Amino acid sequence: MMLQKFTFEPCKTFKIAYSSPLLGKIIFSSEKILKVNSTFCNFSKYTKEELKNLKLSDIVASESKEKVKLLEEKLLKNEKITSIEKIKFIKKDKSSFWLISYLDVLYNNNKTLGLLFGADITYEQKFESLFYTLKEINQLILQTTFEKELFERICPILVKNLNLKLAWIGSLDEENKTIKLVYKYGENVEYLEKIKISLDENLPEGQCPTVQAFKKGKIIINPDSRVNPNFLLRKEDAIKKGYLSSCAIPLKKHGKVVAVLNLYSPEPYFFDKAVKPLLEEIQRDLSFGLEKIERIKNNLLIVTALSKAKDWIIITDENGYILNVNDIVCQATGYSKEELIGKHASFLDNFNALLEFYEELNIMILKKKKEYNNIFVKRSKDGKEIFLVQEIIPVKLPGDIAYFVIIGKDVTEELKIMDKLEKFKNSDLLTGLLNLDAFAIKVDEILKILTSQGILILMDIWGMSYINKSHGLEIGNNLIKKIASILQETFKDNAIIGRLGGDEFGIFLYNIHGTGTFEIAKLAKIFENPIKIDDYKIKVKINLGCSFFPLDGKSFKDLYEKATISLKEAKNEGPGVFVFYNKELSEKLEYLLKAEDLVTRALEKDLFIFYYQPYFDISNLELAGFEALVRIKKDDGKIYYPDSFIDYLEEHEEYLFKFEQIGLEKIIKQIERWKKPISFNLSAKSLQNTPFIRKIINIFPNIAKNLIIEITERELIKIINIAIQNLKYLKSKNTNIKLAIDDFGTGHANFSYLKDLPVDYVKIDISFIRRITKGEKEKKLVKGIIDLCHNLGFETVAEGVETEEHYKILKELGCDKVQGFYFSKPLPPEEIEKKYLT
Repeated sequence: MMLQKFTFEPCKTFKIAYSSPLLGKIIFSSEKILKVNSTFCNFSKYTKEELKNLKLSDIVASESKEKVKLLEEKLLKNEKITSIEKIKFIKKDKSSFWLISYLDVLYNNNKTLGLLFGADITYEQKFESLFYTLKEINQLILQTTFEKELFERICPILVKNLNLKLAWIGSLDEENKTIKLVYKYGENVEYLEKIKISLDENLPEGQCPTVQAFKKGKIIINPDSRVNPNFLLRKEDAIKKGYLSSCAIPLKKHGKVVAVLNLYSPEPYFFDKAVKPLLEEIQRDLSFGLEKIERIKNNLLIVTALSKAKDWIIITDENGYILNVNDIVCQATGYSKEELIGKHASFLDNFNALLEFYEELNIMILKKKKEYNNIFVKRSKDGKEIFLVQEIIPVKLPGDIAYFVIIGKDVTEELKIMDKLEKFKNSDLLTGLLNLDAFAIKVDEILKILTSQGILILMDIWGMSYINKSHGLEIGNNLIKKIASILQETFKDNAIIGRLGGDEFGIFLYNIHGTGTFEIAKLAKIFENPIKIDDYKIKVKINLGCSFFPLDGKSFKDLYEKATISLKEAKNEGPGVFVFYNKELSEKLEYLLKAEDLVTRALEKDLFIFYYQPYFDISNLELAGFEALVRIKKDDGKIYYPDSFIDYLEEHEEYLFKFEQIGLEKIIKQIERWKKPISFNLSAKSLQNTPFIRKIINIFPNIAKNLIIEITERELIKIINIAIQNLKYLKSKNTNIKLAIDDFGTGHANFSYLKDLPVDYVKIDISFIRRITKGEKEKKLVKGIIDLCHNLGFETVAEGVETEEHYKILKELGCDKVQGFYFSKPLPPEEIEKKYLT
């Protein structure tokens, strides 16, 4: 039966396709193949004669068999079968090939026949399967984080997608030098349990593809198990199980083979050179997956190790905000991770300590992006200080993403031990104070940066050897410790204190105000009362030798030498003597000590008294009132004038306010007795003493109308805004009280403040009055003050009028009232009464 005898009228396109030598062609019935061309024979490896004895369904693969049988049934029923199908055929050698087939019908003698012609798409199908498999592999790699999971899931994917018989993975058994089975999937897996694969190339199994792939690091393909001498042991068993071709794919981590993936196909030549690039892609993907899992594992190990590490580890973003911390940070600080994450890393720092090297840190880390290390002081949640040797490491990731890793070692305990050792080296063991060497170093360190005044005091305990003999050495030592404690408590903020010898202490005071004599007086006061040690009350007497920075020297050596000379001189004069290397300061100290004694005794024994100096109306010299001037009168009758104590009183508010309270009460009584105006000098500080101001406000009108409160101008301008406010308040609450500015003209201030002060009198300072006779300029100056005061509604009082000439000039200039020795010196009350009030 010839092909041209069939009744068939194809279209032009069909004619071209049918005549193509690239297409395989078959004419078949429901019972058998009737005719084939040579191209199909080349595809299938069958001869034409061999094919004519077979049905079409006999030469198709199982996955296409049902489809072809359906075609054969349709032919049997004379039904139309026009379609295009992908059909997988089995070659004579059991390998396969795919045709994209066009199917139609032919009619011969009223019999319907099938026509198939198609193109070979075997490699396209393989590639499609492999590409789809690669896609699944990539998804799997993204999803898995454990090697075991990857191996367990990859083998089923490969078997199902590529229609394999078996897939298994083997890795090296170092001890036995063999490839051990890690995971398997597919048909007849028990086959693997019966074989042993040795790495010994002298043994037959040492030549198998698995071993060769492991050793060479390359994919080894076994195209046909039936003819390959190096396939495997138990070759016949493998062929019976349908393992007709295979490949061994070495899997690597960082370039080193760690496992071999073995794939077994039921088709010979399923694995060949054409598909090797795709197999290599599978190899690369799986090797990448293994490396990724290794990184995850290593990262997990690192994270676990870091979280449990004994050193601090803090990770921040590029702006220093905390992203993570390890457990030890939380344990040491008392903060939870949740409390720290999102905070700036400096949240844990002691800011004052950080300031010392903040600029250097900023330059190294933020500008130069370099590592930085230093000792940092951290703060725990409860305020405890933690010392860290800390390194800050900038880390830059791809994409310009920057982080900082902070690693810190807690050296708090080590520093405590070092501090203790340092104390033993530099401290006096009995008191814990600095010894002489350490004291000298500390003072010199301060002197290098000191911009204000300082004073070095050497203090010697008089008769310490006698105290030791009479009370015992233990009592003596306890006394030394007690004195050390007292010194530390007295001079807390601006002092360096040391024990320089058996009974000698050193005190260096810095950033002092004035000459330091107040501090000396404070020190002397400590030892006025006995010190109690156990059951003893010991009266301690001291000597002081002092030198002054920078007046007496600019180094510890110079200051110490001069203070030592001063102390020696003090000890030679007896107990309780204080000597300054500078004689002027010694005199001032002597004044302060005497002034303190005067003031405290006067308060205790009510020794403050007042003398009164009258002042007069200038026009008729009638008595206008009195100024009360304070004195101290001792029990022996000796009178002390203000220059002996007033400066000390002004400097010590605790005494000043008591004195003014007593003074006001005495003045009120005097006003009640005399019914005359009396002025009382009040400190500007008292304007801020609310209880005292209230007391003045509450004075009865009949008294208040004769009370004049005087405030010195130079003190007033120091608190001018508060003074204006409080004086206005005082006047608004008690309109009867008069206010006066004393010593006007000495305050070096702008006169503009006068218009805001609610005063009644301005007392022109004595210095202007004394110069009034020198010339016209001096007169005009005083005239200007008088006119200014009159224009503002104030009366003027001239102080220190000592001559008739003074009086006449002041009268000529229009002054309102005069006061001075020309008229009367200050007198005690009884003399005032005799002279002016009888």
